[in-house]
Amino acid sequence: MKLVQMAGVCILFLSLNLVFAQAVGGPKKEDVPKYLRQLQSSSIAAERVKAADMLGKRGGINANDVEDAVEPLKTMMKKDTNADARAAAVRAIGNIHPEATDTVPLLIDRLKNDNSMVVKMATVVSLGQYGADAKEAVPPLRELATKFDAKKSKDGQTIQATLKLITGSKKKKN
Repeated sequence: MKLVQMAGVCILFLSLNLVFAQAVGGPKKEDVPKYLRQLQSSSIAAERVKAADMLGKRGGINANDVEDAVEPLKTMMKKDTNADARAAAVRAIGNIHPEATDTVPLLIDRLKNDNSMVVKMATVVSLGQYGADAKEAVPPLRELATKFDAKKSKDGQTIQATLKLITGSKKKKN
């Protein structure tokens, strides 16, 4: 239960951070075309990462502002050669939260098939943002969880918290 509460508090702080970022110079709606161009055309991975991060932050504020970025981000999370760029695209998709029926299967694919643990863990967090709409991700999440000690590993704890967010299950008290 504590992990679910901690995850809820983290999501609350992330939401407040996104709102606060907008108030103090975060990504603005008029910056979206610039970040979209940078996402699609930059040969420098760090620039693609920054563009994905900014589009994700803007999408967390108002998803309608970044509708045109969803498909390029989905392509980036599947095909970019740089793991940090793929992870940034996955995080942005989680923040923007496009329709679950089309997006959750793509996230599950990244969870199962990406070779980078950075991408896998970004995917775990994004799936958690979908809650019960990501219930088909439970088997691959449980499989990934077997690779970690949930008591000693932060990644293992993150996976367990995500599973609880998706399943809504609570730990039984003895």
